[in-house]
Amino acid sequence: MANIKDVAELAGVSPTTVSRVLNNRGYISKDTYDNVYNAIEQLDYIPNQIARNLFKQRSFYISLIVPDSSQPFWAEITKYIELQLYSHDYKLFLCNTNDSANRERDYIKMMRQNMVDGIILGTHMLSKDEYRNLELPIVALDLHVANQIPVVYSDHEKGGRLAAEELIRNKCQCVLNVTAVLNTQSPSVRRHQVVSEILKKNGIRCIDHIWDTRVDLEDYYTQADKLFDLYPDIDAIFSEDFIVMNAVKCAIERGIKIPGDFKAVGYDGTIMAKLSYPSMTYVAQPIKQLADKLVDVLINKINGKKVTGDIVLEDITLVRGNTTLPI
Repeated sequence: MANIKDVAELAGVSPTTVSRVLNNRGYISKDTYDNVYNAIEQLDYIPNQIARNLFKQRSFYISLIVPDSSQPFWAEITKYIELQLYSHDYKLFLCNTNDSANRERDYIKMMRQNMVDGIILGTHMLSKDEYRNLELPIVALDLHVANQIPVVYSDHEKGGRLAAEELIRNKCQCVLNVTAVLNTQSPSVRRHQVVSEILKKNGIRCIDHIWDTRVDLEDYYTQADKLFDLYPDIDAIFSEDFIVMNAVKCAIERGIKIPGDFKAVGYDGTIMAKLSYPSMTYVAQPIKQLADKLVDVLINKINGKKVTGDIVLEDITLVRGNTTLPI
């Protein structure tokens, strides 16, 4: 296996010059640069990335901490975050907390050991003080953690309004508003609050139900099916895509006509919503744009820029399918 001395000898330069080329330090002529990289290519030389990272005092790893990456929304945004990080020469370190404070604390402890250059935070089971004392660049998704940590999220106020207006247009009488986001520090809770407020203001009964997030994905159908026994008067549901998809399946298997007797509006616009049958009406978050913004903000913080406050993406839309009535 070739080493740096072999590259230097073939390129006709010193090992120090090869090191300067690899680390982009100081002035290097184009001829020298080309000779070094031609030698690297001929010898198939692989630089010691760990040593280069130590020199630069960076690991070029970013930690993404999420509740459960098997959830459709988290799976999709994780993909886009990884792609965006890769375009900036960073790699992804994925951490699933399963809504456990101990797991989150263990991951944070590991982060303090300089294993990553920054954190994208999608879960918050710890106290704010534990994040204030963490000397790492952090950006949060849909979570208000601490004043110095910027928060990126969709315009959930608009998203809730779009859903409510669609349910009103469909002349729904009793809507089940299922919330699966239990953290009151999350701006995403606002979409359910808006739906409830608007429906009730328009004389429509709205039942606010808290989803049991501790169940596995394969148990969502059973939990959704119980809702029809628990709330026999409902003629519509609003919730996250995967919950709505299971509720629609339950309704069909109970012989309930969709959208004639039962309407459904999802939220997120994940692949689940796009592939569901019948095709789902849903409010689509700009998932790729959220991922891009999270990465861009974090890299700015890593590079020393001061970024705080809320960053709200307004590009949120209603996509009509066959779970609500056509216009």
